[in-house]
Amino acid sequence: MPSLDEITYSRDATVAAVRDYYDFLTKMYVKESDIIEPPAGGWPTIKPYLECMGKTDEVLSLLCHLPYIREPNDDNRVQGAPWCYFADWQELGRSANLGQVNGEDLRLYSERAGIIDDVPPHVVGLTCGGRNNPVILLNTKLGVIHWYECPSEIIHAPARELLQDDAYDYAPENEAVWMAECGSWAITDFFEVIKDEFRKLHFIPENSRSVVDIYTTFPGSREVIPVMQDIYRRHGWPDLQRYRNRECLEALRERYPEFA
Repeated sequence: MPSLDEITYSRDATVAAVRDYYDFLTKMYVKESDIIEPPAGGWPTIKPYLECMGKTDEVLSLLCHLPYIREPNDDNRVQGAPWCYFADWQELGRSANLGQVNGEDLRLYSERAGIIDDVPPHVVGLTCGGRNNPVILLNTKLGVIHWYECPSEIIHAPARELLQDDAYDYAPENEAVWMAECGSWAITDFFEVIKDEFRKLHFIPENSRSVVDIYTTFPGSREVIPVMQDIYRRHGWPDLQRYRNRECLEALRERYPEFA
């Protein structure tokens, strides 16, 4: 198991890991047009508009250079994992500039402030949404991603080894309280963990926008999930050389038009 003294933070490596993950999603179900890349100098809507969050310069620099899943102008947001919306920080910066949100709002949406307390300035949420949206926090000081209340099945059988250090040994007690409730991985390992959940069809896209998992019970899930998994396998998944993206999603639409 990796320890903190074996992990370092790199902005470039983090950007590359996020970009690789989003590229993986486009191969499975996300439309390429839903992924947006920063301009050469970084997103101009990040600084100074997100300074209201009280984050470090390193966090803001990272947010300036990340690609994002586009925040649409309608209700057709794209989930980047089961039940999960990743934050489009360049659009949130635009909203902050217009006075539509403030730092407290942004921390509430991305860190679940009030439930998770004392998130330090060098930690930022990768997700943003309502109370049921997973909270995934990136720690630029440690080079680690913390997934709050990560499904126990993933923690007990991860594709990459969890951080071995006890949160109470490396963080102040007020921060360790919530860190201890997380599955924590080195940044690049975290993205490999969730990619592997897609490969194993533990995470299953219903269409090009929404994703369910095998860990959450919903009406009809016992009947629906095996059928969706079989549709993916019949179209070549997880072999990307054989997988037929468009045909698979069309087959899902035909079988479950209510998911379209």
